[in-house]
Amino acid sequence: MTSKLYILSGTDKGKSFDLEHDSIYYVGRSPENDIQIKDENISNYHLKVHYRENKYFIADLNSKNGTFIAEKDISPVVEVEVKEGMPIVIGMSVIGLGEGCETWLKSFLDSVGIGNETYENGRFSKSYGVRIIKKKLGFIYDINNILIESKDKNEVSEKMLERISNLFEGIDRCLIILIDIEAEEIFNILCQSQKTLDHPTTEYNRELVEQALVLNKSVGASGTCDKDYDITKSSQLKKNIRSAACVPICSPVYQNTGAIYIDSLARPYGFRKNELDLLKDISGIVGLAIDHLSLFNEFNSEGSDGPEFGEFFKLYGR
Repeated sequence: MTSKLYILSGTDKGKSFDLEHDSIYYVGRSPENDIQIKDENISNYHLKVHYRENKYFIADLNSKNGTFIAEKDISPVVEVEVKEGMPIVIGMSVIGLGEGCETWLKSFLDSVGIGNETYENGRFSKSYGVRIIKKKLGFIYDINNILIESKDKNEVSEKMLERISNLFEGIDRCLIILIDIEAEEIFNILCQSQKTLDHPTTEYNRELVEQALVLNKSVGASGTCDKDYDITKSSQLKKNIRSAACVPICSPVYQNTGAIYIDSLARPYGFRKNELDLLKDISGIVGLAIDHLSLFNEFNSEGSDGPEFGEFFKLYGR
């Protein structure tokens, strides 16, 4: 019985390798490996893969950038089991084990900005890095677990807000602004603030949010987003906001379900491009999660307690 290892993003995206049952394979940048991946961020001898008893086991070979699965880097040398279709980050590449990778995981990673943008014109985009890919996948794992734990839209949104705030360094406030699709108006604003603010859910840069929603594009203060926006012309400058960015939350079902807004009272030069790219991709994941909530009713009606680990990937990778 054979299986496959798929390269889902990076320099060798699209390649696949057969895995024979009860066999061990070494993966790395060196051509001496059983599976060579020409990614400069992968160590010469990075990973060991063992396919046995229809299960997959991997061990990191003390690589420089580590091997990332399930929200964290695995311990070097220690062999761990990996479920079929679970994304594995090595260097700037994402790989997967098992047939499920080809059917749903690949399209899911493309849909959330992993796989399409990390490799451009023969070189990696400077806005991406190993940490960015790990942050994205870590956030996806977090969202998957949040959706398992709760079915309440506000509770899920609050937990997502906390995770988003933790992703970005140097921000003072993060808002998730939810829109009533039928009424076309804001019905809830959730806020996570690092500083004590008198009116955290009202004294934000509303003009920036309106621009993002009207244009259905990311907007910011430093000209690094899809649409330039000069914060110095905003009436919100008196609120001591030095930098701000906003991205719409777009789901596969609805055009706009809300927006994610971040700002800083100390950073005068806006946010770096890699931060804005990350925020844009995170908003897509949030949109998927909001849609996903409606599926809980189907699971409950069938007598299930909710989707198992990885169901979030499967449902939106089809």
